Amino acid sequence: MMNIRRDDRHGYLEIELFGAYQLDRMSEVVDNMRELAADHQYIGWLEVHYGKPQNLFTAMMKTATASNKPEDYAFFKSMRRFALVSDNPGIMFRIFQLFARGSHFRMKIFPMHERDHARLWLEEPYTPSQS
Repeated sequence: MMNIRRDDRHGYLEIELFGAYQLDRMSEVVDNMRELAADHQYIGWLEVHYGKPQNLFTAMMKTATASNKPEDYAFFKSMRRFALVSDNPGIMFRIFQLFARGSHFRMKIFPMHERDHARLWLEEPYTPSQS
């Protein structure tokens, strides 16, 4: 099961994942991110994992093919923060975190009991000088 919530006030998408990604909802994720990017200069993503997520790579591929229009993915240029809340993050997320260093994109992994800290981090105003 997967819950999707868009925070229009602070410009981020929150996904709660219970088990596996719902592949039929990945186009909804793309639509929400595209709308956030249209309304905000910089956007973020909060993902909360209850347990180990299943079908991560399939979900990534489904997201990548949710639209055949390249402009639908322009929101990636606006993405500045990604917060993962998980007590047991997988190796791929740790690798993503390493690659985010030194770029305009920031990623942080928070333990489950710091979920509120993850939200606060996403809600902080972003300025390009933070790169």
